[in-house]
Amino acid sequence: MADDKTNVGYIGLGSMGLGMATNLQANLKKEGANLHVHNRTESKAKALLKEGAVWESSPADIAQKCDITFSSMFADEGLISTFKAWLSGKPKKGSLYVDTSTVYPGTVKQLTADAIDAGVHFVSAPVFGRPDAALEHRVLFAVAGPKEAKEKLQTYFKWMGRGTLDVGDEPYQASVMKITGNFFIVSCVETIAEGMTLAEKNGISRDLIAQFVSNTFPGPIYPGYAERLAAGTFEVTPSSPGFPVSGGIKDLGLMQRLAQESSVPLPLADVIMSHEKEAERQGKGALDWGCIADILREKAGLEKR
Repeated sequence: MADDKTNVGYIGLGSMGLGMATNLQANLKKEGANLHVHNRTESKAKALLKEGAVWESSPADIAQKCDITFSSMFADEGLISTFKAWLSGKPKKGSLYVDTSTVYPGTVKQLTADAIDAGVHFVSAPVFGRPDAALEHRVLFAVAGPKEAKEKLQTYFKWMGRGTLDVGDEPYQASVMKITGNFFIVSCVETIAEGMTLAEKNGISRDLIAQFVSNTFPGPIYPGYAERLAAGTFEVTPSSPGFPVSGGIKDLGLMQRLAQESSVPLPLADVIMSHEKEAERQGKGALDWGCIADILREKAGLEKR
């Protein structure tokens, strides 16, 4: 149970943020409270407001009224400007700012320092999961920050997700975990795409490969992508959620940057980036990043689907 005297806010109601904010509001409402929300486009908050959430006109207003603020941004630039605006509201000492975005560790280090200067706490809690998982509270949080802050946030994480990974006391460590985790996931996509292309070119159906993958690598990642790549259904819709090529390029860029600055070879990321950029050049930036399967099929001389 959350402290009924704690006011909670959420900034950023995109595809991921809206799902998590919806679960927060539903649980806060059960305890006689309501979530304070802000987004660049107020219309995205419409469903939440109908459920009782309170609209705030700026991140500064959230800071002035809330003890705990969650945020979900697409990229570093959005998080930096939002956090700066939040700090301009002069949040009370000890307030918690919890970011769930996938951003660069260096960005988190800077924001952590800014938070310390302002007498507040910054917690990094990026999530693993797609928008449908966020809405169905099935995301996994990678959490790093001060111990007491993490303990205080456990109820809220349970309301929004299926579990947490305690990555450490330094917030930037959660960003490293998220970037590394995403590398594993996109590597699965590349492996399936290449393997299916090799099989299809030699007379083995993509559906049969999908069956093999599901039986050999059980779990949500491999079988889920195998089915999608076999069917060739890459459009991202509410009924068929996914992760767009544009987001994949952004995240692969974070992987490459971290690898370069750490002097760690990451050749597979370079290969995958070339395929994602080719998909973008072909106008597929809004499709699921698994559409690189069709890029590989074309390179192999197979007919377009």
